[in-house]
Amino acid sequence: MKMNLSLILALAASTVASQAALVWTVGVNDNAWPLGGVGGGPNTNFWQETGTNALPGNPNSPQADVQSDDDYYFAGTYTTVIAGNGAYSPVGVVAANEGGAERAWAGTDNDLRYHFNLASFGASDLFTITYDALNIDSIGSGTGATDPRYGVEIYVNGVKVMNEVLIGPNQAVKVGDTVTSPAFTLGSVGAQTGPGFDNIVWLKGINYGAAGGGQWLGIDYVQMDVTPVPEPGSFMLAGLAAVGALTMRRRR
Repeated sequence: MKMNLSLILALAASTVASQAALVWTVGVNDNAWPLGGVGGGPNTNFWQETGTNALPGNPNSPQADVQSDDDYYFAGTYTTVIAGNGAYSPVGVVAANEGGAERAWAGTDNDLRYHFNLASFGASDLFTITYDALNIDSIGSGTGATDPRYGVEIYVNGVKVMNEVLIGPNQAVKVGDTVTSPAFTLGSVGAQTGPGFDNIVWLKGINYGAAGGGQWLGIDYVQMDVTPVPEPGSFMLAGLAAVGALTMRRRR
């Protein structure tokens, strides 16, 4: 008796289909910068930026304006540098999520970096980075902005996973629009799982102030998500299960 291949594949796909899950977030999509949050992560307090700094940064920045640096740390152990991130001395044990983070790209301060350890994931699992902008410099602010706009690129462990997205009122992407990177695997960005490895997501700002673009762009939140993807063997097993299920249906 002939089987319907499309139905078999549909049954297999439905068996292995997975939903995206949150890996971590700094802030939440609330279009605000509330203060007083405790515990970092979704409750991170966003503070006025303070300037540029080299890696590794300070995992215990004071909770105040112009005190947070470019580097935000989740609780973990950071003893091993991933090659794509360059050469520096990692910070060691971070007992708790950092409570505060810089709130904007501004002037020459255009590095927002997020440090994290990774649990074990499958080699085929797909990851994305998502953020949106909260606000932007404006005409009449005194910075010379005539067409406010700012660019942002996304890197993971030094590997570019998203080309520049230009954000501004006259751009295709505007303040408040959700920006999500193309999906990538951990292997494609040199990511390492387990304690010790200093994985870094880097949102690199590109300032257009010299061309009337203004001098700053505020960030609302940034998060990392994963969509589990079964290994090919699992998909084949699911396909066989689908064939079996279809066979049983036809026998009834």
